[in-house]
Amino acid sequence: MNSQQKPDVFASQRDHLRALAFRLLGHEADADDVVQEAWLRYDRTDLHEVTNVEAWLTTVVTRLCLDVMRRRRATIPVDALAERPGNELSPEATVELARDVETALEVVVAELSPPQRVALILHDVFGFTFTEIGGILGTSEPAARRQASRARSRIRHRDEVPATDASTTRQLVAAFLAAAQRGDVDGLVAVLHPEVVRTADPQALPAGGPLRITGADRVIVETAALRANALDAHVHDLVGGPVIMVGDPMRPRLILTFTIRDGRIRSYDVIADPQRLSAILKAGKSRGQASREAH
Repeated sequence: MNSQQKPDVFASQRDHLRALAFRLLGHEADADDVVQEAWLRYDRTDLHEVTNVEAWLTTVVTRLCLDVMRRRRATIPVDALAERPGNELSPEATVELARDVETALEVVVAELSPPQRVALILHDVFGFTFTEIGGILGTSEPAARRQASRARSRIRHRDEVPATDASTTRQLVAAFLAAAQRGDVDGLVAVLHPEVVRTADPQALPAGGPLRITGADRVIVETAALRANALDAHVHDLVGGPVIMVGDPMRPRLILTFTIRDGRIRSYDVIADPQRLSAILKAGKSRGQASREAH
């Protein structure tokens, strides 16, 4: 790779790196700072001996995020950091847990150790193997697996809100999509929590669009602006409950996952990063195969 090619290669990875940093840190400004620092390191590095630039950039961004999380962690009370024994989860529970992570990004960042956070997000949200995660963390595959397991346990213990049954969730998701397709503001108000949170990968948004917005008013305005997506969307039952898929269900452009609280949509996440789409679809196939084998 010559020096003239480097900016184009980085630009092709920027959205993915930004999505990764945002999920790890939970703050858009911090994610942007990390990606900018990654560019500076990339620009002054001789890459002739780097065989996989994408993996190299992912490692750099993840380790920069680790540094940010460690600096934050120095301010957390010691009694908040006690660990609980972890456990392995089924594919559907893993993706359901990933939704919990999206719902409480900022809280979870504070409660997990940096290696736990990295192992959980890279594996359960982006589909990295534990061997790859161990390489990024500078540890073994079993150790990386244990970090993710402990992280899952911490999130499960802190989430004391009863889960909404699948039928109610599907009705709310279907009503949200129908209202979005019609441009029905009253219909959207009826299903959205007043403080609904929308998170999204950069690839799902117009250039410069915010990765997180809060409040039904802002979500409704954005939903109206992106109505074309709704017109090309359908509700599907995937891992962990109903989702909205935009485009071909076999190769969707977007997948929307939802968290329901008190009979309203409390948050939803718009997945557009190719690695995240692949991870959630792969988990869905694993669940379907397991179900067929059980019968």
